[in-house]
Amino acid sequence: MTLSRAALPRLRFAAIALLALAAGASHGQGRFTISADGQEVRDSAAGLTWRRCSEGMRWDGKACSGKLLKYSYAGAKEKATRTARDEGKAWRIPTREELVALVDMKQKKKPRIDTQAFPQTPGALYWASRTGSTDNLNVWLVNFSNGKVRPSIGQSKFPLRLVRTSS
Repeated sequence: MTLSRAALPRLRFAAIALLALAAGASHGQGRFTISADGQEVRDSAAGLTWRRCSEGMRWDGKACSGKLLKYSYAGAKEKATRTARDEGKAWRIPTREELVALVDMKQKKKPRIDTQAFPQTPGALYWASRTGSTDNLNVWLVNFSNGKVRPSIGQSKFPLRLVRTSS
């Protein structure tokens, strides 16, 4: 059986939707552990550690405070590199699959993310990298308002949440 070129976008969308549903099934089952200082969240299902607050914000003991920053994709890459160097941890921009796994469609209100683990996350588009791509023109955006993923050429400015492989 041969698939037409027209069918490929629908198949990609269906695969992403299934991934989001599967990710949502694991939410609320003790998947996230917050670090002692409240700055990081360990995702036991994915073996990843996330920054708890979006870039520009910091956990103050009660909430993420500060000003949410938005970056072009080139700026997001620069921020990740600088943060990794300054903190001595391998922070990076998450891949589409990693970021989609945080989308929780079971949430009745927006944003569609575990707000205990990731407070003050806006229901907005966030940067995600395309596996195998190093340019600034071939990237993804993941929407925490509706769980949708869309491609981007990296020029507009959006929020960023950094991730690293758990040690």
